[in-house]
Amino acid sequence: MYTLILSAALAMTPLLDTTEGGTEPAKQTVNTKQSTITWIGNKVTGSHNGDIQISNGYINVQEGMVTGASVIIDMTSINTTDLEGGSKESLDGHLKSDDFFGVEQFPTAQFELISLNPLRAANGMNYSAMGTVTIKGRTAEVAFPVKVEMGKSETTISGEMILDRSNFDVRFRSKSFFDPAELGDKLIYDEFTIGFTLKTS
Repeated sequence: MYTLILSAALAMTPLLDTTEGGTEPAKQTVNTKQSTITWIGNKVTGSHNGDIQISNGYINVQEGMVTGASVIIDMTSINTTDLEGGSKESLDGHLKSDDFFGVEQFPTAQFELISLNPLRAANGMNYSAMGTVTIKGRTAEVAFPVKVEMGKSETTISGEMILDRSNFDVRFRSKSFFDPAELGDKLIYDEFTIGFTLKTS
């Protein structure tokens, strides 16, 4: 898939809004070695999966609540994990090319979380998140559940989001841009999955 820079803003109230007399948010640094971002992309004949590296980031915490976050992902680090050798190198290179994410022109992506609202625990997820994702200079809205775990000096945010690549002008073998009948079994589905775990330390 496809990697992204996640630049997230998580808020129960407007992002980073502080009430009069309230404490300033504490900025917790994302531990890039313990945090992960994974991807899964599907096609008619199967699927591929991989990961991508986090460059840096932080999560803001105020009065025991997450009030903001920002994570930078290195799009040039797109890595396929279900292939080896030449097949892996070929797919990695293709995903980085203009057919997909054009990382030379767009080396980063951005995710902004607009709101974070309590969710009755389902599969361990305790908040409903809504935000925007920007890839290749195009922005789309996305909503998904997350799990937020708070410690004394560390925070973990984990979850999974499903993105539609056609919203970001990722055209290669997409039914949104080409005739599915002509693509046949070469069709690659538009939706792909991003899984993430962000840990601060």
